Amino acid sequence: MEFIAFTYVGNFVDRRVIDEVVFNVFDEANRFFDEENLPLRFLYIGRLKLEPGYLINLTTAEGRIMVYPLEALVELLYSRLLREMEGQRGIRMNKIFALTTFPLVSRNRYFDFYEKFLGVHETLLGLRMMMLSMKPFEPEGLSRLLAAGKTGEDLDVDVKRQVKMKLHLFKDRLLKGVLHEVGHSFGLEHCHNQCVMNSPASMEEWDLRTPGYCDDCMAKLRTSLGDDAGG
Repeated sequence: MEFIAFTYVGNFVDRRVIDEVVFNVFDEANRFFDEENLPLRFLYIGRLKLEPGYLINLTTAEGRIMVYPLEALVELLYSRLLREMEGQRGIRMNKIFALTTFPLVSRNRYFDFYEKFLGVHETLLGLRMMMLSMKPFEPEGLSRLLAAGKTGEDLDVDVKRQVKMKLHLFKDRLLKGVLHEVGHSFGLEHCHNQCVMNSPASMEEWDLRTPGYCDDCMAKLRTSLGDDAGG
């Protein structure tokens, strides 16, 4: 069995998003791996704290947004994974997956100064860091509805139903994003089938994707996991 450490980096995130989206995503991913008899599981290692001072205010075509610097996050994930591996010597684990509540940007001179990323992979000394921004998957209007609940506004039954549906949609979108990045971490490339490895042209198209791998991608994933396990 191979384990992937998972964490989330969250500043100013609603508790319901953590409880009903983040944790449910990894629970469902583990359920999927189990049902497909894949020797792979996520292992929660707690929240990763990135101080507010790391956040960057960025002016975009959509207005001012806050973003995380990729390089700082990679260093934190690398050190956290090393610490977890030291304390969990009895299990096989050389990858870490972080969900971030803000988009990722890079100051690497080989990119545009602030190039925005969705999912990113970095490998350092054989250890794999995977990062995925949650923000692009968030259904429109969810933040506003959650904020209204925090201010003490009485939400009617219809609004509560909308919140529940949007949280469920958020979780479904993010689950497919997580499976997509996991696939890349084991060597899968983009495909053209009804599969999470088939990159969409829009979020509406992503909503139609089946939360799983096509036969070809699943076969490649099983082979990769078997090779990693020495099979």
